[in-house]
Amino acid sequence: MRSKIMTDEETAFFCEQLAMIMESGVPLADGLADFAAESGDDEFIKTVGSLSGFTDGSMTLSAAMDKAGNFPAYAVKTIKIGETTGRLEDVLRGLSDYYIRRSDIRMTIKSAVVHPMLLLGMMTAVVVILVMKIIPMFREIFEQFGDTSAGTAAEGIEFAARTGTAVMFVLIAVLFISVIVYILAKNPQTGQKLSEIMANMPIMRGISEAVAMANITGAVSMMTSCGIHPEETLELASGLTNNKRVSARLSDCEKMVLEGEYFAEAVKKSGLLPPVYARPLRSAYKAGSFDTAWKKISERYESECDRKITGAVSFIEPLIIGVLAVITGIILLTVMLPLAQMMTAVG
Repeated sequence: MRSKIMTDEETAFFCEQLAMIMESGVPLADGLADFAAESGDDEFIKTVGSLSGFTDGSMTLSAAMDKAGNFPAYAVKTIKIGETTGRLEDVLRGLSDYYIRRSDIRMTIKSAVVHPMLLLGMMTAVVVILVMKIIPMFREIFEQFGDTSAGTAAEGIEFAARTGTAVMFVLIAVLFISVIVYILAKNPQTGQKLSEIMANMPIMRGISEAVAMANITGAVSMMTSCGIHPEETLELASGLTNNKRVSARLSDCEKMVLEGEYFAEAVKKSGLLPPVYARPLRSAYKAGSFDTAWKKISERYESECDRKITGAVSFIEPLIIGVLAVITGIILLTVMLPLAQMMTAVG
Protein backbone atom coordinates (compact mmCIF):
# COMPACT_ATOMS: atom_id res chain seq x y z
CA MET A 1 0.00 0.00 0.00
CA ARG A 2 1.08 3.55 -0.67
CA SER A 3 2.43 5.54 2.26
CA LYS A 4 2.47 9.08 0.84
CA ILE A 5 -0.17 11.49 -0.38
CA MET A 6 -0.87 11.17 -4.09
CA THR A 7 0.48 13.88 -6.36
CA ASP A 8 -1.78 16.19 -8.33
CA GLU A 9 -1.08 14.22 -11.51
CA GLU A 10 -1.91 10.90 -9.85
CA THR A 11 -5.09 12.28 -8.30
CA ALA A 12 -6.22 13.69 -11.65
CA PHE A 13 -5.57 10.35 -13.37
CA PHE A 14 -7.40 8.41 -10.66
CA CYS A 15 -10.48 10.65 -10.77
CA GLU A 16 -10.52 10.56 -14.58
CA GLN A 17 -10.47 6.75 -14.60
CA LEU A 18 -13.30 6.58 -12.06
CA ALA A 19 -15.39 8.99 -14.14
CA MET A 20 -14.78 6.90 -17.29
CA ILE A 21 -15.85 3.73 -15.46
CA MET A 22 -19.04 5.39 -14.25
CA GLU A 23 -19.77 6.67 -17.75
CA SER A 24 -19.49 3.13 -19.13
CA GLY A 25 -22.31 1.98 -16.84
CA VAL A 26 -20.23 -0.65 -15.05
CA PRO A 27 -20.61 -0.73 -11.22
CA LEU A 28 -17.82 1.48 -9.95
CA ALA A 29 -16.32 -0.99 -7.46
CA ASP A 30 -16.22 -3.84 -9.99
CA GLY A 31 -14.97 -1.62 -12.80
CA LEU A 32 -12.23 -0.15 -10.65
CA ALA A 33 -10.88 -3.56 -9.62
CA ASP A 34 -11.02 -4.88 -13.20
CA PHE A 35 -9.40 -1.77 -14.64
CA ALA A 36 -6.56 -1.91 -12.12
CA ALA A 37 -5.87 -5.55 -12.95
CA GLU A 38 -5.76 -4.83 -16.68
CA SER A 39 -3.86 -1.53 -16.54
CA GLY A 40 -0.44 -2.97 -15.71
CA ASP A 41 0.32 0.26 -13.82
CA ASP A 42 1.91 -0.77 -10.52
CA GLU A 43 1.19 2.56 -8.83
CA PHE A 44 -2.46 2.48 -9.90
CA ILE A 45 -2.78 -1.11 -8.71
CA LYS A 46 -1.36 -0.09 -5.31
CA THR A 47 -3.79 2.81 -5.15
CA VAL A 48 -6.77 0.57 -5.87
CA GLY A 49 -5.42 -1.97 -3.39
CA SER A 50 -5.63 0.67 -0.66
CA LEU A 51 -9.39 0.90 -1.35
CA SER A 52 -10.21 -2.68 -0.43
CA GLY A 53 -13.08 -1.50 1.77
CA PHE A 54 -14.74 0.03 -1.29
CA THR A 55 -14.05 -2.78 -3.75
CA ASP A 56 -15.47 -5.42 -1.39
CA GLY A 57 -18.60 -3.31 -0.83
CA SER A 58 -18.18 -2.61 2.89
CA MET A 59 -17.45 1.14 2.51
CA THR A 60 -18.33 4.09 0.36
CA LEU A 61 -15.62 5.40 -1.95
CA SER A 62 -14.95 8.49 0.17
CA ALA A 63 -14.78 6.44 3.39
CA ALA A 64 -12.31 4.01 1.82
CA MET A 65 -10.19 6.89 0.50
CA ASP A 66 -10.21 8.53 3.92
CA LYS A 67 -9.17 5.29 5.60
CA ALA A 68 -6.38 4.69 3.07
CA GLY A 69 -4.86 8.02 4.07
CA ASN A 70 -3.00 8.62 0.82
CA PHE A 71 -5.57 10.79 -1.00
CA PRO A 72 -5.71 14.60 -0.76
CA ALA A 73 -8.22 15.64 1.92
CA TYR A 74 -9.92 18.04 -0.47
CA ALA A 75 -10.59 15.27 -2.99
CA VAL A 76 -11.98 12.97 -0.28
CA LYS A 77 -14.37 15.61 1.08
CA THR A 78 -15.54 16.66 -2.37
CA ILE A 79 -16.19 13.06 -3.43
CA LYS A 80 -18.20 12.56 -0.24
CA ILE A 81 -20.42 15.47 -1.24
CA GLY A 82 -20.75 14.00 -4.74
CA GLU A 83 -21.92 10.72 -3.25
CA THR A 84 -24.48 12.54 -1.08
CA THR A 85 -25.87 14.69 -3.90
CA GLY A 86 -25.85 11.92 -6.50
CA ARG A 87 -23.47 13.82 -8.79
CA LEU A 88 -20.38 11.72 -8.21
CA GLU A 89 -19.49 11.45 -11.90
CA ASP A 90 -19.61 15.24 -12.33
CA VAL A 91 -17.52 15.68 -9.19
CA LEU A 92 -14.91 13.18 -10.39
CA ARG A 93 -14.56 14.90 -13.77
CA GLY A 94 -14.38 18.27 -12.05
CA LEU A 95 -11.68 17.03 -9.69
CA SER A 96 -9.69 15.61 -12.59
CA ASP A 97 -9.76 18.98 -14.39
CA TYR A 98 -8.96 20.85 -11.18
CA TYR A 99 -5.93 18.74 -10.32
CA ILE A 100 -4.66 18.98 -13.89
CA ARG A 101 -4.80 22.78 -13.68
CA ARG A 102 -3.19 22.65 -10.24
CA SER A 103 -0.42 20.47 -11.66
CA ASP A 104 0.10 22.94 -14.51
CA ILE A 105 0.55 25.77 -11.99
CA ARG A 106 3.06 23.69 -10.05
CA MET A 107 5.00 22.93 -13.24
CA THR A 108 5.05 26.63 -14.10
CA ILE A 109 6.45 27.42 -10.65
CA LYS A 110 8.99 24.60 -10.93
CA SER A 111 10.16 25.88 -14.30
CA ALA A 112 10.40 29.41 -12.88
CA VAL A 113 12.68 28.10 -10.11
CA VAL A 114 14.79 25.66 -12.12
CA HIS A 115 15.80 28.05 -14.93
CA PRO A 116 17.37 30.67 -12.62
CA MET A 117 19.08 27.86 -10.70
CA LEU A 118 20.62 26.57 -13.93
CA LEU A 119 21.80 30.07 -14.80
CA LEU A 120 23.24 30.44 -11.30
CA GLY A 121 25.04 27.12 -11.78
CA MET A 122 26.51 28.31 -15.09
CA MET A 123 27.51 31.59 -13.48
CA THR A 124 29.28 29.73 -10.68
CA ALA A 125 31.05 27.44 -13.15
CA VAL A 126 32.36 30.40 -15.17
CA VAL A 127 33.72 32.14 -12.08
CA VAL A 128 35.33 28.90 -10.83
CA ILE A 129 37.09 28.46 -14.19
CA LEU A 130 38.31 32.05 -14.07
CA VAL A 131 39.68 31.69 -10.55
CA MET A 132 41.11 28.19 -10.87
CA LYS A 133 42.40 28.23 -14.46
CA ILE A 134 42.48 31.63 -16.17
CA ILE A 135 43.96 33.80 -13.42
CA PRO A 136 46.76 31.31 -12.54
CA MET A 137 47.64 31.14 -16.25
CA PHE A 138 48.06 34.92 -16.43
CA ARG A 139 50.03 34.89 -13.16
CA GLU A 140 52.57 32.52 -14.79
CA ILE A 141 52.80 34.81 -17.80
CA PHE A 142 53.48 37.93 -15.70
CA GLU A 143 56.07 36.13 -13.58
CA GLN A 144 58.22 35.84 -16.70
CA PHE A 145 58.67 39.62 -16.72
CA GLY A 146 60.98 41.30 -14.23
CA ASP A 147 60.39 45.00 -14.80
CA THR A 148 58.24 47.47 -12.89
CA SER A 149 55.22 47.04 -15.13
CA ALA A 150 55.25 43.34 -14.32
CA GLY A 151 55.03 44.22 -10.63
CA THR A 152 52.02 46.43 -11.30
CA ALA A 153 50.45 43.65 -13.31
CA ALA A 154 51.12 41.20 -10.50
CA GLU A 155 49.20 43.47 -8.13
CA GLY A 156 46.26 43.47 -10.55
CA ILE A 157 46.42 39.70 -10.76
CA GLU A 158 46.35 39.33 -6.99
CA PHE A 159 43.42 41.73 -6.75
CA ALA A 160 41.54 39.75 -9.42
CA ALA A 161 42.35 36.50 -7.63
CA ARG A 162 41.09 37.77 -4.26
CA THR A 163 37.94 39.26 -5.78
CA GLY A 164 37.24 36.21 -7.89
CA THR A 165 37.77 33.85 -4.95
CA ALA A 166 35.36 35.83 -2.75
CA VAL A 167 32.73 35.91 -5.50
CA MET A 168 33.25 32.20 -6.16
CA PHE A 169 32.60 31.22 -2.53
CA VAL A 170 29.54 33.48 -2.37
CA LEU A 171 28.10 31.94 -5.53
CA ILE A 172 28.82 28.39 -4.35
CA ALA A 173 27.07 29.15 -1.05
CA VAL A 174 24.04 30.67 -2.80
CA LEU A 175 23.85 27.73 -5.20
CA PHE A 176 24.16 25.23 -2.35
CA ILE A 177 21.40 26.94 -0.35
CA SER A 178 19.18 27.09 -3.45
CA VAL A 179 19.58 23.37 -4.06
CA ILE A 180 18.84 22.55 -0.40
CA VAL A 181 15.71 24.73 -0.46
CA TYR A 182 14.58 23.11 -3.71
CA ILE A 183 15.00 19.62 -2.22
CA LEU A 184 13.19 20.60 0.99
CA ALA A 185 10.36 22.14 -1.02
CA LYS A 186 9.63 18.76 -2.62
CA ASN A 187 8.85 17.29 0.80
CA PRO A 188 5.18 17.98 1.76
CA GLN A 189 5.90 18.97 5.38
CA THR A 190 8.98 21.14 4.87
CA GLY A 191 7.55 22.43 1.60
CA GLN A 192 4.50 23.77 3.43
CA LYS A 193 6.66 25.65 5.94
CA LEU A 194 8.84 27.06 3.16
CA SER A 195 5.72 28.22 1.31
CA GLU A 196 4.56 30.08 4.41
CA ILE A 197 7.97 31.73 4.83
CA MET A 198 8.21 32.75 1.17
CA ALA A 199 4.62 34.05 1.18
CA ASN A 200 5.69 36.66 3.77
CA MET A 201 8.69 37.83 1.75
CA PRO A 202 7.89 41.16 -0.01
CA ILE A 203 9.39 40.01 -3.31
CA MET A 204 7.27 36.83 -3.32
CA ARG A 205 4.04 38.19 -1.82
CA GLY A 206 2.31 38.97 -5.11
CA ILE A 207 3.17 35.63 -6.69
CA SER A 208 2.12 33.70 -3.57
CA GLU A 209 -1.28 35.40 -3.48
CA ALA A 210 -1.77 34.87 -7.22
CA VAL A 211 -1.06 31.13 -6.86
CA ALA A 212 -3.36 30.87 -3.84
CA MET A 213 -6.22 32.66 -5.60
CA ALA A 214 -5.78 30.56 -8.74
CA ASN A 215 -6.09 27.38 -6.65
CA ILE A 216 -9.09 28.62 -4.65
CA THR A 217 -11.08 30.08 -7.54
CA GLY A 218 -10.36 26.96 -9.60
CA ALA A 219 -11.72 24.79 -6.80
CA VAL A 220 -14.81 26.96 -6.27
CA SER A 221 -15.46 26.99 -10.02
CA MET A 222 -15.28 23.20 -10.13
CA MET A 223 -17.56 22.78 -7.12
CA THR A 224 -20.22 25.25 -8.25
CA SER A 225 -20.36 23.55 -11.66
CA CYS A 226 -21.13 20.31 -9.80
CA GLY A 227 -24.00 21.90 -7.89
CA ILE A 228 -22.25 22.15 -4.52
CA HIS A 229 -23.68 24.92 -2.32
CA PRO A 230 -21.59 28.10 -1.87
CA GLU A 231 -21.25 27.53 1.88
CA GLU A 232 -19.72 24.13 1.29
CA THR A 233 -17.41 25.42 -1.44
CA LEU A 234 -15.90 27.94 0.97
CA GLU A 235 -15.44 25.34 3.68
CA LEU A 236 -13.71 22.93 1.33
CA ALA A 237 -11.56 25.60 -0.31
CA SER A 238 -10.23 26.81 3.04
CA GLY A 239 -7.68 23.99 3.19
CA LEU A 240 -6.21 24.58 -0.26
CA THR A 241 -3.71 27.33 0.53
CA ASN A 242 -1.02 28.15 3.07
CA ASN A 243 -1.15 31.87 2.29
CA LYS A 244 -2.29 33.49 5.54
CA ARG A 245 -3.69 36.64 3.93
CA VAL A 246 -5.82 34.74 1.44
CA SER A 247 -6.88 32.25 4.13
CA ALA A 248 -7.99 35.11 6.39
CA ARG A 249 -10.12 36.66 3.64
CA LEU A 250 -11.62 33.27 2.82
CA SER A 251 -12.40 32.66 6.49
CA ASP A 252 -14.07 36.08 6.80
CA CYS A 253 -16.17 35.37 3.72
CA GLU A 254 -17.23 31.97 5.06
CA LYS A 255 -18.15 33.50 8.41
CA MET A 256 -20.32 36.18 6.75
CA VAL A 257 -22.13 33.60 4.63
CA LEU A 258 -22.83 31.41 7.66
CA GLU A 259 -24.22 34.46 9.46
CA GLY A 260 -26.71 34.94 6.64
CA GLU A 261 -24.92 37.47 4.44
CA TYR A 262 -25.73 37.35 0.72
CA PHE A 263 -22.92 35.30 -0.87
CA ALA A 264 -21.84 37.85 -3.47
CA GLU A 265 -21.88 40.60 -0.83
CA ALA A 266 -19.78 38.46 1.51
CA VAL A 267 -17.24 37.96 -1.27
CA LYS A 268 -17.03 41.73 -1.75
CA LYS A 269 -16.99 42.77 1.93
CA SER A 270 -14.41 40.18 2.94
CA GLY A 271 -12.09 41.29 0.15
CA LEU A 272 -11.85 37.72 -1.15
CA LEU A 273 -12.33 39.11 -4.64
CA PRO A 274 -11.85 42.72 -5.78
CA PRO A 275 -14.99 44.73 -6.73
CA VAL A 276 -14.28 44.24 -10.43
CA TYR A 277 -15.02 40.53 -9.93
CA ALA A 278 -17.54 40.80 -7.10
CA ARG A 279 -20.06 42.90 -9.05
CA PRO A 280 -20.40 40.52 -12.03
CA LEU A 281 -20.60 37.64 -9.54
CA ARG A 282 -23.60 39.26 -7.86
CA SER A 283 -25.37 39.71 -11.20
CA ALA A 284 -24.57 36.13 -12.23
CA TYR A 285 -25.93 34.83 -8.94
CA LYS A 286 -29.24 36.55 -9.58
CA ALA A 287 -29.33 35.33 -13.18
CA GLY A 288 -28.63 31.72 -12.24
CA SER A 289 -25.27 31.58 -14.04
CA PHE A 290 -23.15 31.36 -10.91
CA ASP A 291 -20.98 28.51 -12.22
CA THR A 292 -20.23 30.37 -15.46
CA ALA A 293 -19.15 33.48 -13.55
CA TRP A 294 -16.82 31.48 -11.31
CA LYS A 295 -15.33 29.73 -14.33
CA LYS A 296 -14.44 33.07 -15.90
CA ILE A 297 -13.01 34.34 -12.61
CA SER A 298 -10.95 31.16 -12.28
CA GLU A 299 -9.58 31.52 -15.80
CA ARG A 300 -8.60 35.14 -15.15
CA TYR A 301 -6.80 34.30 -11.93
CA GLU A 302 -5.01 31.42 -13.61
CA SER A 303 -3.85 33.79 -16.36
CA GLU A 304 -2.78 36.34 -13.76
CA CYS A 305 -0.83 33.66 -11.91
CA ASP A 306 1.00 32.64 -15.10
CA ARG A 307 1.68 36.26 -15.94
CA LYS A 308 3.20 37.06 -12.56
CA ILE A 309 5.39 33.97 -12.54
CA THR A 310 6.54 34.62 -16.11
CA GLY A 311 7.19 38.26 -15.23
CA ALA A 312 9.34 37.25 -12.26
CA VAL A 313 11.38 34.86 -14.41
CA SER A 314 11.79 37.45 -17.17
CA PHE A 315 13.24 39.80 -14.54
CA ILE A 316 15.44 37.34 -12.64
CA GLU A 317 17.09 35.63 -15.62
CA PRO A 318 18.41 38.83 -17.28
CA LEU A 319 19.49 40.04 -13.84
CA ILE A 320 21.58 36.90 -13.30
CA ILE A 321 23.05 37.15 -16.79
CA GLY A 322 23.84 40.83 -16.23
CA VAL A 323 25.54 40.15 -12.89
CA LEU A 324 27.58 37.35 -14.49
CA ALA A 325 28.67 39.66 -17.31
CA VAL A 326 29.70 42.42 -14.90
CA ILE A 327 31.64 40.09 -12.57
CA THR A 328 33.39 38.33 -15.45
CA GLY A 329 34.16 41.64 -17.15
CA ILE A 330 35.68 43.18 -14.01
CA ILE A 331 37.88 40.17 -13.35
CA LEU A 332 39.08 39.96 -16.96
CA LEU A 333 39.70 43.69 -17.22
CA THR A 334 41.76 43.61 -14.01
CA VAL A 335 43.95 41.00 -15.66
CA MET A 336 43.96 42.21 -19.28
CA LEU A 337 44.63 45.93 -18.78
CA PRO A 338 48.06 45.45 -17.14
CA LEU A 339 48.92 42.93 -19.83
CA ALA A 340 47.96 45.41 -22.56
CA GLN A 341 50.10 48.09 -20.89
CA MET A 342 53.05 45.71 -20.76
CA MET A 343 52.66 44.79 -24.42
CA THR A 344 52.54 48.50 -25.34
CA ALA A 345 55.66 49.19 -23.31
CA VAL A 346 57.50 46.28 -24.92
CA GLY A 347 56.45 47.42 -28.37
